[in-house]
Amino acid sequence: MGEEEIKLHRIASHCTEYEPISDAQGYGISWLNTAMSSDCTRCDWCVYWREGECNIYTSRNKFH
Repeated sequence: MGEEEIKLHRIASHCTEYEPISDAQGYGISWLNTAMSSDCTRCDWCVYWREGECNIYTSRNKFH
């Protein structure tokens, strides 16, 4: 895992607003759910990510 991926995971794992794209789209059991499993959270897999414009990500990114 690269440095950026570690940062995305660290921020998302402590985020109270984190909602995986796969859950929001209701995929159920599928490849997407497996690829984006809950034990591997990342900001860029969240519905609020918006290409890095998420308010939580931008405010916490300063500290990570």
